[in-house]
Amino acid sequence: MIRSRIKYWSCSKIADWIRGEKKPFALPLEDWKSWRNKQKKERPWRYWMSDTLLHKLQNLVCYPSDLCYSIKCYVRNRYITQTHNLKTGLKKGQWYDLDTRILHGLFNELVEFVEKELSHLSKWDRNKKYTFKNGRSVEAAYDYFEWASNLRFNEEDYGCDPNDPDYNKLTPQAEASIKIRELYEWWTKTRPNRDDPYDIITKTTHGKHYYRLIDEMERSYEREDTDKLIELINIRSHLWT
Repeated sequence: MIRSRIKYWSCSKIADWIRGEKKPFALPLEDWKSWRNKQKKERPWRYWMSDTLLHKLQNLVCYPSDLCYSIKCYVRNRYITQTHNLKTGLKKGQWYDLDTRILHGLFNELVEFVEKELSHLSKWDRNKKYTFKNGRSVEAAYDYFEWASNLRFNEEDYGCDPNDPDYNKLTPQAEASIKIRELYEWWTKTRPNRDDPYDIITKTTHGKHYYRLIDEMERSYEREDTDKLIELINIRSHLWT
């Protein structure tokens, strides 16, 4: 298991000094490739020392702690968080068809991702303290959304020139964050409060159209569920931390 670090020596001020240029804070995947190719061409030895040698030295120095961390992660992931499983959040002891398990499994995992993973990204804000219950904090998650949803291409963080057509546009991370929040709120707020077709129909109509109207309303809800599932699948490449 490769340890995910918060701080990389290749992203430090020393690395910037060796490289002779400040490393961008974030870039789209293709732009990272272009930036690396440019560095290798213009200053190959400096780039090797700042982004290859420092990385290898960090791995060597941190190997003992990385090994302990990997063992700890394996035990936690295997027996506690069980990240190899999808949790549906459905009531135990009852039968649910696969279509229901798919819907609830994916959206319940989205809730887990937002409240447990994205929320912890806000913990690095030392100006604010959050209360986490069972590893969750909706408040911290919304603060992450507030930050991430407003990320725009600029010169300081992304090396984007003001003359670039993408300058000041929302980044892919920002666009994904907006969609994640939208789907999270649909599942946790909008969908649970949808009107029950049987309650509405019995109060507004009688007779032979009763069951047809209920069927139409249920089909409408089914289409909405499917549309939201598709939207969730379309952004799955952004569901990681």
